[in-house]
Amino acid sequence: MKDVSQWDRIGWHGITFDVPADWCPGRVEGDFANGYMRVEDELRVRLEVKWETARGAPPEASRLVDNYLRQARKKLRRQEPEPRIDRGRYVPALADVDHEAFTWRGSFNAHSLLLVAPSSNRIVHIRVFFDAGDEQRALTRRIFSSVRAEPVDGRDEWAAFGLRFKVESTWRLDQSALRTGCLQFLFRNGADELEVVRLSLAEMVLRKRGLEDWFAEFFAKQLRGFAFETQPWDRQGEEGIRCSGLLRRRARPLGLLRGRRYLDAVAWHCRQNDKLHAVRLVSGSADDPRLAACAESIRCH
Repeated sequence: MKDVSQWDRIGWHGITFDVPADWCPGRVEGDFANGYMRVEDELRVRLEVKWETARGAPPEASRLVDNYLRQARKKLRRQEPEPRIDRGRYVPALADVDHEAFTWRGSFNAHSLLLVAPSSNRIVHIRVFFDAGDEQRALTRRIFSSVRAEPVDGRDEWAAFGLRFKVESTWRLDQSALRTGCLQFLFRNGADELEVVRLSLAEMVLRKRGLEDWFAEFFAKQLRGFAFETQPWDRQGEEGIRCSGLLRRRARPLGLLRGRRYLDAVAWHCRQNDKLHAVRLVSGSADDPRLAACAESIRCH
């Protein structure tokens, strides 16, 4: 692999790291507690991340590596040569996190980082694959040094395909869609929900309709039952709208036995990268500050 000059960020369920800009998620499954992500380029799988939540206090990272290597050796095929393993490596940038880095050379070749996230008791294992004779040490050091598995100021960063934003760590991802030209993330926190959307080819989408019409059509299902108003809104000089409303009484589950449900949403057209962005929040408070915090964290370009 040639030298990498451009990098991007991937963030999922509170686990974030840098990768070359032409690497992207190819498969994602699981939830906050347990999951898996495969990252690939146009040719093959380049990186894997697995995470799981320990029952009770997790063992030290070195013991977890012991167990991983023991189980991996059991899976070796008959007559498969014994792998060469280098252990005991540490990443200075992760000095405050219990971790160990090691290398496996055998039927496959990979640099691994195994760490324990103290606040969640999650065990995170990241593998960067390489070809024999091309170990990509500098690239791997950059990736491992960038890994974070803890909230920063109470917020998690989510990042994929160039979209980056932050939400409070109390939100949990309920649904996601990573389609060509459309990224959608739906989070829940109790009865509240937060949705983040990005669409490509904005000028084409808006060619025969305005931003307000697009918003009403795209979120037609989510807006059902709300009495709302839409007004112009400026997002750092970019054309936008803000939509605010209240769930009609007859649309509320259990009627008067449930508190009021407020809608607050913003959408804008970033002309520099020709993309539409939208953030929608439904909560029990009018002017909930979490909407602005999420919207302001989005990096358009």
